[in-house]
Amino acid sequence: MLGALLVSTSAAAHAADNVCRSKRLSEASVSASVELDDRRRTQTKVLSRLTVHVPQEWPYATGLLLGKDSEEYRRAMRCLLRGDASQAQWWGEWRSGIPQVSSEKGGVRIQVDSYGWAQNQGMLYVGPWDIDIGKDRWTVALNPPALAQAHWITITVKPGTSSILSATPAPSAKDDDNGLVWRQKAGQAMPQVSVRLDPPWQRSWAAQQERLRFQLGNDTSGLPWQLSTAALLLLAVRRTRRSGPLSPDESLAVRTATSWAGLCVLLSLLYSGDNLFYDVMQRQGDKAAWAAQQAHHGLLINLALGWILFLFGRPRRLTIWLAAAVLTLPGLVVALIPRSFGLTANALLLDSSSDGAVLALFIASGCVFAFLLLGSTAAAWRLASAVGLVSRAPVVVPTGPNAARALTLRWTAPLIALAVAIISLCAAGTSEWGWQRASWLSAHADAQYGIDHLQALRQDLAWFAVNSQDWWISSIWWALSGLVALAVLRARAHRTTPALQDPGRVDEFWMLLLFPLLAGLGLGAFVGNYTMAGLWFFLNLGALALAITTCRGKGVLDQPLQHSGVNLRTAIAPSRRRDLLDRARRFRETHAKLRRLDQGQSDDAAHDRRSLERELRGLHRWRTSAGTVDRLPADVSVVDAALALGPEDSWWANGRRAARIAALVGLPASALLVWAEGINGEFLTSTLNWQFGLPNIVMGAVYWEITWAAAGFLLGSLWRQLPGRRGPVRILPLVGAYALPIGIDALGKLVTREEQTNLALYALSMLLVLTITSIVFDLHVFRGERRYWQSRLGLLLSVYQMRYFSLQAAYLLAQLVALFTLWQFFTEGGGPPERSAGNSGGGAGP
Repeated sequence: MLGALLVSTSAAAHAADNVCRSKRLSEASVSASVELDDRRRTQTKVLSRLTVHVPQEWPYATGLLLGKDSEEYRRAMRCLLRGDASQAQWWGEWRSGIPQVSSEKGGVRIQVDSYGWAQNQGMLYVGPWDIDIGKDRWTVALNPPALAQAHWITITVKPGTSSILSATPAPSAKDDDNGLVWRQKAGQAMPQVSVRLDPPWQRSWAAQQERLRFQLGNDTSGLPWQLSTAALLLLAVRRTRRSGPLSPDESLAVRTATSWAGLCVLLSLLYSGDNLFYDVMQRQGDKAAWAAQQAHHGLLINLALGWILFLFGRPRRLTIWLAAAVLTLPGLVVALIPRSFGLTANALLLDSSSDGAVLALFIASGCVFAFLLLGSTAAAWRLASAVGLVSRAPVVVPTGPNAARALTLRWTAPLIALAVAIISLCAAGTSEWGWQRASWLSAHADAQYGIDHLQALRQDLAWFAVNSQDWWISSIWWALSGLVALAVLRARAHRTTPALQDPGRVDEFWMLLLFPLLAGLGLGAFVGNYTMAGLWFFLNLGALALAITTCRGKGVLDQPLQHSGVNLRTAIAPSRRRDLLDRARRFRETHAKLRRLDQGQSDDAAHDRRSLERELRGLHRWRTSAGTVDRLPADVSVVDAALALGPEDSWWANGRRAARIAALVGLPASALLVWAEGINGEFLTSTLNWQFGLPNIVMGAVYWEITWAAAGFLLGSLWRQLPGRRGPVRILPLVGAYALPIGIDALGKLVTREEQTNLALYALSMLLVLTITSIVFDLHVFRGERRYWQSRLGLLLSVYQMRYFSLQAAYLLAQLVALFTLWQFFTEGGGPPERSAGNSGGGAGP
């Protein structure tokens, strides 16, 4: 290998001498360093720094002083960094800012900082370094063709946590970071530096993303969640049907859940199964041919996915069906007879393809994606109507006077058109940005540059259908599945039952299914592989099941009355809520009087104190539903009982109100987490380099808002069963259920020595959002008294009483301090590797 490297370096140097005048660079002074940054990272980040003092005698030296868009600048920089080739695209390399160029005595000084990620086996080119990433061993070699005759001051290789197996030639010294240093002696040629490394197994596995066994795990990462969802939906349907006679609304919701379970299997086979199939076939046969077929079939698969969702949505308006047919036609025609439009048999674009062919593929891809959005909208509209998120129609419609509004094109068409236009512009913008980054040193005046440029953009267009399908379905299927579970819960909650009845065991099972879909995090990716991600579906489900089981029988309403032993939940009827709230208000007022007496009044107040205490004892008297006189539990006040009920008369109404509160309270947390995941530091580079990075920021905000709303709904629905007298205590079981899978993932990443960026931030954000939600929820219990107080804070002080409020304020302050401390600490860690903009195809999901 070393001999071949020396021969190739010599040949490249000879060629560069003719084009780049490399002999005139013999007086240049050069320093180069490379560092493998793999601490607290999944993939190894390779950082390169090249510093060159270019002598004034070099013919292209003055070009370095010109603007970065000038051909003279590109030619000079190309010679120093790349060699003599006028056209080259370096997709695996990124630059840390603009190269620094400054005038010095006798010449020009440049410093170029660049980096890349060791994600896949093969060659990675970063600056003047060639990194050969093998299965078990890596080799780092210096290969600057035009600078071979220059004077090399220092060459440094920092291996990070990798072990150095061999190094040629022998290094001159060792630096402070366990790196090797070479210094060129006078009269010696440039050291042909080559270092063989043994990376840790974690970093080695993370750099094998394209190996079949690793890629299959990534391609099928969504299958366990989708298939588990389908199986548990069917199990929940079975338990619901066995629980007793179903109302018409329950029967309809259960049938919808059954249908969606079957569609989950079908969607997963189309969405994830196609990637699995094509990955296997590309390794068994002609890779290019199978890749071309995948790009072609992406149009048809998108149409199939769109029609599955559309038929499930069953829109009532004929205009919607006509719009579906219109959007289907261009994609179907182009996919079936591509040659008629100047495309290849696989609907790809060639260098010689006409503008008409590009326009045909552009229209087909846009219409197919628009139809996928329309089908998703129809499905979401049907489920949202079943959940009660769509308002009732203002007039009587054929399906009945209480039917929800029908989906119409009035707002749907312009919104979908706007979404397609924005997403397409973002995809085109990121494709152009990626091309400019990779080809920044190519000669723009060369005719080949324009040909390569157009072909790169056309390739991204050809793969738009495959990539958009992977991004969109992975972004919405879980939300649709969660709406299915919510529809069943709503139907069961609206049965003719006592309003204060808590959710039953069947309802709790549906909530268990709801938790991993809408609230829990999908984690379990280790060393860049998602093979174990399916376990986190059951970890989320099991964590909530553990919380519910542990809390059963420990709530305030589970306490028995003092004499009869009747459960407090049973003793409080819906008609007694007003009486309970009135007693709770008098209880707080009486306690306020007692506190004023304790603040230093005369001894004559003792009589008044006894009368106030008698009044408090009277407030604890309670009649059972049978009319028997009894007393509240000794350690439960009427305020505790009122707060335990929540502000509404049913668990569904409590859940709905808590969901609205949590969604509003969570807006700042959503903004923070979107920043942390997609904008902060290296995450921004990854976002800008991905075709759907910018739209995914919007989807990230929607995701977190759904997460807060779902967590709030579960909190409100289970409110009466959770232990604790005040809201901030009641949330702890739910927060623990949310944090447990995060903690297990953190332990796994500790073993694999990966970054844990944002994991602690997720848990603390949920704690903070639910804490504030619970406080507002407690305040809503006494919302009828709001008009008697100057501010909500005054009412809150009265409800919690001062000592309790002080504890809550300190609790919130501690959470905020922990949140921002962890934010500062964890955001200093490494971000993710950038998505390779040059590797189109493969159907890799987000």
